[in-house]
Amino acid sequence: MKNSKENKNSFRDSIPLWGWIIIFFLPLILSEYMFYVSNRLFSLISFPVAWVGFWWIIMYRSGWKIFKKKNKN
Repeated sequence: MKNSKENKNSFRDSIPLWGWIIIFFLPLILSEYMFYVSNRLFSLISFPVAWVGFWWIIMYRSGWKIFKKKNKN
């Protein structure tokens, strides 16, 4: 049982905070550029709202573990 808990935390611990920032912003920037080039105004406005909402729910349900300090025991 302890081994499965370590496997779940090892993925989160293996990615530093700057990696999570890239995972958050890179798709957001690329999609905004795509919507801007294709002149999709509604998608240009609505996608960032949905993207931030998606990540808010993911982090809320996980207990904001991405931002918590890691235990090095």
